[in-house]
Amino acid sequence: MLIIITLLLQYFRSFSDSSSVYLEKGTTDSFFSLNNPLLYSLLLLVVLIAVLTIFYKYVVRPMQKNFQAQQRDMKSKHTQLMAAFAELDPDPVFRFDDEGRIIMTNSSGQKLCNDSYAVGMMLEKIIPQVKEVDLKKCIQDGSEINLISQIENKYYMFTIRGIPELGIGQIYGSDITDLKKTQQNLITALNKAEESEKLKSFFLAQMSHEIRSPLTAIMGFNLMIKDYLPKDVPEDLDYAFYAIDRSSRRLTRTIEKLLNMSQLQTGGYEMNIEKFDVAELVKEILTNYEEEAKLNDVEITLEFKTDEFTVTKDKYAIHQILSNIIDNAVKYTKKGTISIQLDRNENDNLFIYVKDSGIGMTDDFIANLFVPFSQEVMGYNRPYDGTGLGLALSKKYADLNNIDLKIESEKNLGTAVTILFK
Repeated sequence: MLIIITLLLQYFRSFSDSSSVYLEKGTTDSFFSLNNPLLYSLLLLVVLIAVLTIFYKYVVRPMQKNFQAQQRDMKSKHTQLMAAFAELDPDPVFRFDDEGRIIMTNSSGQKLCNDSYAVGMMLEKIIPQVKEVDLKKCIQDGSEINLISQIENKYYMFTIRGIPELGIGQIYGSDITDLKKTQQNLITALNKAEESEKLKSFFLAQMSHEIRSPLTAIMGFNLMIKDYLPKDVPEDLDYAFYAIDRSSRRLTRTIEKLLNMSQLQTGGYEMNIEKFDVAELVKEILTNYEEEAKLNDVEITLEFKTDEFTVTKDKYAIHQILSNIIDNAVKYTKKGTISIQLDRNENDNLFIYVKDSGIGMTDDFIANLFVPFSQEVMGYNRPYDGTGLGLALSKKYADLNNIDLKIESEKNLGTAVTILFK
């Protein structure tokens, strides 16, 4: 179009001079002659405008209308697809205005309204928790809010999203009934487990009291009778006194270990940090095993290679660790030796080294050494008594007190335990 106008302007300029001369000399007849450049230019312009008008009317305009129709059709199809997408969604979808009034919903959302027509209803009548949300502000800010609501016998997770540019909001629901039931079942199971744990702890505490009380009396009267009798009692009677005392102590240790494991597993153990002398504690524990070591023909030696034995730890826990390790050394050693050394390493950390010449352990069992109730030989006919809790308890107490517990053993050659205080 621009090119044509330019050509016309150029044409007019080329004939301007000749046209003016022609007008001065020409008559009326010659004016309307095709030889008149001005008339010829006007006719050419009219023809050109007519061609352009026809081209625009029958070519350009139809193309524009067709393009606009295609755009409208695409928008309509897109709207239909979006509507179908929301309609086919198995979960409820609502569209609402800034007053919280529903302006559109899908079939799943309509089902939540029972027999009422959803459009026009207030959203809070269907989802009561919406009362707690400022829907107008949500739309203005374009924010997103999540809430859980129970509708009849189902639970839904609703996500509210504001669309500020349209002045509306949408809420998308998701049925979480199965998830909620699973969660409730887990809570119920947890409550039952806690009740069971409380019952177990109560049972152990009661049994501990019921067993310890008579055991204390048995051990006390056993010692009283032994002291009352002459020193030269028959050997079998003397052994009877020892057996009563040993069995009573065994039952006491068993109950104590069960209670301790229960406390540690449930987090009920309370530490009491204090400063004390480890050497004195070791001596105290060894006095309880002197007679048993003598009967097993076991020689116990205690060696101090340092002068400083003070530590700041939980004394009860350290007592349990040492008692369990020394108890195992005495129990699993027959006609051998047990050596105990207290020393300090290159970092000046105190450690206790307990080495026995007992039956030792296999590599396979050492891998499960700290598992509660585990013993290398299981069953009622096992050659050694015990609950399999000693080392498991020792490990837990050691971890609580930042103590390294290292155990090395070889079958039929003995076991070495290192207790490193840090």
